[in-house]
Order: sequence, then C-alpha cells, then structure tokens
Amino acid sequence: MLENTILVVESNSLTALTVNSIKRNMPGWNYEVVQEGQGLIDTALRHCSDVTLVVKSGIILDLKEGDLPPISTLEKYALCAARDCVWADHSGHRHVYGLIGQGTGANDRMDLSIFIINPALWDAVPEFDEGALKDKKVLRMPRCMNHKEDLLIAESLSAKHVLEYGMLASRASVFNYTNVFLSGEANGNQMLAYPLENALSLMEGLPVDAEITVRKVAEKTEKQVAAMRTGLSKVLPIGA
Repeated sequence: MLENTILVVESNSLTALTVNSIKRNMPGWNYEVVQEGQGLIDTALRHCSDVTLVVKSGIILDLKEGDLPPISTLEKYALCAARDCVWADHSGHRHVYGLIGQGTGANDRMDLSIFIINPALWDAVPEFDEGALKDKKVLRMPRCMNHKEDLLIAESLSAKHVLEYGMLASRASVFNYTNVFLSGEANGNQMLAYPLENALSLMEGLPVDAEITVRKVAEKTEKQVAAMRTGLSKVLPIGA
C-alpha cells in the first residue's frame, strides 16, 4: 500500500513528533523529511513520483491496515484529503463557520496538512496551494480518520458535542493538533476534544523550546480530562 512511503514536510519545530510516531506505531513504513517549498502541493510533487502519503510536521500518525483506501482507488484521483472544516457536511453546524468569520466558502476548503497525492494526474506543479485543486478530482478522507483541530471546538460547540468528537479519537489514525501544540494553550473544549496527551511519549528530539510548549499543554490535558474521555469512549456508543 503506497509502498509504505510517507513524505514529512517540515513546516515547524514539531518534526520529531511525526517521525517518532512513525517509528513507534508504523515501523514497517519508510519516510523522508523535506523542507516546505512554496506550498505543500508544490513540495509533494517535487519529491514524489508515485502515489504517496504527505504529512505536515507535527501530525501524529498511527495508521493500521485498512485505514487508507486501496491503491486501485487512489490512482483514480489527483489527491485524497479531508475537508478543512470538520463539520462542513453537518446540517446543524456547517452554517456556524460563516458566523465566526470563516466566510461562505469555508465548507469547501480542503485540509492540506495531510493528503495522498497521485503525481501521475498532475500535468504541472502549481505555484500556490490556493486554487490548485480547482479542476482536480479529489477523494475525501472520512472525518474520523483525520482527527483534527477546528475553530468550532474552541469557540462555538457545546461540551456535549465537543466530548463526542473527542471520543471519536479512539478510532482515529491521524492526530492533527499542530496549532495547539505550537501555542502551548488549550481551553476546556479543546482538551475534551483532542487527546493531546498522545504527544507525551513522542517528544524525544524536539527542540527544547518546543518540548516545553508541547509538554505544558499535553500534561495539562492528561491530568484534567484524558481519563474521562478515554473511559467514556469505551462504554458509550460513538457517532460518526
């Protein structure tokens, strides 16, 4: 599957989190770390010749067999990615993105912090990520695979909905909370929603400043909510 190859695009100081997660959780996978160029798609196409999983540094990976679509499916699409807005397809929440200043097109944006690219279906390397997918056939990742941060969690959703999303992390194979790790800050909703404690065993090799910042927010989450979130995910039904 994808020849077990990952391109890690170094965009911040959290590369070690991603690399350590691959080494621990996916020891059979190969990876290459490259510096980000003008954009993530630009960087991917300049370093990949086959269908490849591309991840931005700071993302924690725990991919298992069956998590990714088969290669026969991926070869039909230029890119496979999740929507940037987690609840873009949720009838009760999707309108809120506009209310919090994300604009009317927020629900159509794609999250390029992690994607699978098929270079064979790209005739040219786009100069910028914005607009690069306009005429491309894109396969959408399921919400529960790319368990990611979202503005609605920090600003809008009730504790009930936030906790439900946090419980979904027990099914996830991608833990995508880079902005929270870089800031070192998380409010109550964010700690309920994101298992930030996952980073605590993956920090070897982080720059000192980055380790202090990540440890601060990860330990706070572990102490305050991790046990409750994990326990509830084991005994309550979890929605998709």
